[in-house]
Amino acid sequence: MLVKTVKYKNGLTLVLKNCRNNLISAIAVFIKVGSINETTFQSGLSHFLEHLMFKGSNNYLGNSMSRNVENMGGCINAVTTKGYTMYYISAQKNKIEKCIEMLADTIQNPLFSQDEIDKEKKVVIEEIKRYLDNPESMLYEKFYNTIYTKSTLKNSVIGKSQIIANISRKELYNYYKTYYVPGNIIVVAVGNFNEIKVKKLVGETFGKFYEQSLPIEPLIVENIHNGEDIIEYGNVEIGYMLSGFLGPNLSETDMYIADIAVNILGEGRTSKLYKFLYEKKHLVFSIDAFFMIERGTGNVCIMSLFDPKNIEEVKNEIKNQIQGIIENGVTQKELNRAKLSIKMNLSLSFETSIDIAERLGYWYLMGNPSFVTKYVQKLEKITIEDIIHFFKKYYSSKLISNIALLPKLDIYNNEIYSEKKNDK
Repeated sequence: MLVKTVKYKNGLTLVLKNCRNNLISAIAVFIKVGSINETTFQSGLSHFLEHLMFKGSNNYLGNSMSRNVENMGGCINAVTTKGYTMYYISAQKNKIEKCIEMLADTIQNPLFSQDEIDKEKKVVIEEIKRYLDNPESMLYEKFYNTIYTKSTLKNSVIGKSQIIANISRKELYNYYKTYYVPGNIIVVAVGNFNEIKVKKLVGETFGKFYEQSLPIEPLIVENIHNGEDIIEYGNVEIGYMLSGFLGPNLSETDMYIADIAVNILGEGRTSKLYKFLYEKKHLVFSIDAFFMIERGTGNVCIMSLFDPKNIEEVKNEIKNQIQGIIENGVTQKELNRAKLSIKMNLSLSFETSIDIAERLGYWYLMGNPSFVTKYVQKLEKITIEDIIHFFKKYYSSKLISNIALLPKLDIYNNEIYSEKKNDK
């Protein structure tokens, strides 16, 4: 994959990927700021700021930018994560220069009108409420708060309603000025375009942003510590549980092994967890495992849905399956299947211009731009011994945490009573 980069005097980075056959071009702007940068009193500020960025700038008042993009037949959106915020526009290939101009204006000249702030507070507070009403979302929040004790990776992306309700325009603007600086920004252009024109235009827009000092990096590396068993009760009808443990840091080569190891353990119907806990023992309604890559220390997490009476057996069998890999390894067939599955998913993630822009921008922002080109080569070299070593290094029964959400006791007990009554 031929990728070119340009570094401007103010510290901004431009990443270019020319796809001559693409009819659609995409511009993505990555800002190196997310919930990991927030203090306790700023919870949700990165996400709230993202909501406001398309609500008016010097040259595009109100939602006129969004209307312009829609009139071009394009798509405009944004996303906030723990480690970054991304804004993007995709449109017809001949509209790329217009997309650059619009994004540059909204990133450099947001208005943050008080009316829009007040309107968006209501929107975001409602979004927080809906998010926390979702059992799986609530579990992820609790899970991250449990396995990350020192690192700011424990911070919530969605934030807290009380903080959003009381945030002032001045606080928002100061936060914006701290993090939306050229050295913290990567612009990614993907599609069929004239490279010389794009480089020049980015230089005349983003390249003119006033250079400022970079903010202090947050604490994002977590030291190993014992896990916890936590049970919450809520308005649910089945049991939900997130089980997991800390994994490799972004800079470690074990990160490549993690994808294969976790795929074999719990991704898909041929994984060990699915075959044993779902097909053989019928302990769960569903079960999936993921390796969560973060800017600092990543984690392995396993989501399971089950009958509440099975909770202890589910915990034990998850541990048994991981211990089984450590003691007995995996088969060559399992290893080959996992590699093929990951390569297929990787290919699918490069289908559109915005997919490519998102992948490239992410890894450049993470300081590992060669990841995309070297990833498949690294995967092919992974062995069965590597998989065993991975679980030996990062897993033990003391390190795993289990965060469960079960039906309220009165609801659950009534259901048991009804079942017994029907059995009679």
